[in-house]
Amino acid sequence: MQSNTIQSIWHSESWNGEPIVLAGDIGGTNSNLALVKVAGGSFDLLLETVVPSAEVDSIIPSIRILLDSATKKFPELRVSVAGISGAGPISKNHCDLSNLDWDLDGTEIEMAFGFPTKIINDFEAISYGVPLLDLNNPEEVTHLPHTDGGDPEPIGSVSLIVGAGTGLGVGMLIKDGDRYRALPSEGGHACFAAFDLETEELRAHTQGAANTIVEIEDLLSGRGLNTILDYFIVMRGMKVDETLGKILDAEPLQRPALISRHAEHHPVCRDVIRLFVKIYGRVAADFSATVLPRCGLFLAGGIVGKNERYFLDGSQFIYFFEQNAREQVKQVLRKIPVYIVKDYSISLVGAAHAAWLLRDELV
Repeated sequence: MQSNTIQSIWHSESWNGEPIVLAGDIGGTNSNLALVKVAGGSFDLLLETVVPSAEVDSIIPSIRILLDSATKKFPELRVSVAGISGAGPISKNHCDLSNLDWDLDGTEIEMAFGFPTKIINDFEAISYGVPLLDLNNPEEVTHLPHTDGGDPEPIGSVSLIVGAGTGLGVGMLIKDGDRYRALPSEGGHACFAAFDLETEELRAHTQGAANTIVEIEDLLSGRGLNTILDYFIVMRGMKVDETLGKILDAEPLQRPALISRHAEHHPVCRDVIRLFVKIYGRVAADFSATVLPRCGLFLAGGIVGKNERYFLDGSQFIYFFEQNAREQVKQVLRKIPVYIVKDYSISLVGAAHAAWLLRDELV
């Protein structure tokens, strides 16, 4: 099935024979594909297409449209290798997409178009995009200073990426000489550890009568925002006024955006975001204490990007990030640079970077 609403975006009008990587970021809402120019250590978008994921049942037609559009303008253009990320488990170069009824298969793409194709997890793509960020460009990242005003320089070889969105992604990036290796994890499914009376009450509310383990992702995700709102209404007795009524009447997937939208003027919505940011700080600290990412902690995902001001407001995120019973551990955490990722092309360029680094393994 081919969508009639595919959108093409030219990011550059020039191609001078640079190697081309086909990159993909396949999510539950949109499927983004791009042709990426590789020059030196730079990965620059040439042409991008966007199609609603629910309107197609395979990525093959979208790839064909992307290539046809590019070769009309640049007849000599050829793809060297492809890297396509998907939200779902990866096995044998195949991804079962978690929120769609179709999948990604690297072998199928290779047979259709002839170029080697690497299928990776969506958070792996974000991890490979991290070293391509310009840390001095405020359009790409926001620095979160520590409570003592410090903004440490990145050193060492380990970066940590924690991203709350539909779920919670956690990954590491290790630099070995001039090469990088992303280490995916299922850290979002670790047990949530309450750290004060408020979060213990929230944990108990989330667990409810089901008597199941409360995972970090149950609170640090889009549905986590819904759960925190429910906690304030049920456990804290907050009145459901007109604004909250409209939020609760909306579809569950739409509620997080509405909570964020009303946070500036509605006290309960603001409290939901406050508690979310507080939990984010502690969880990020726990993962940071485990891997010591002196090259940087990167906060990715749509929720942090859309609520950046609340992560900066009153240094709340950093305050809870630095909390620890041992002063020496606090000092270690204060040496970790912390950044909010603002560049939404990171998944595409990260997928391209991964494919380019791994191209010798694909041939």
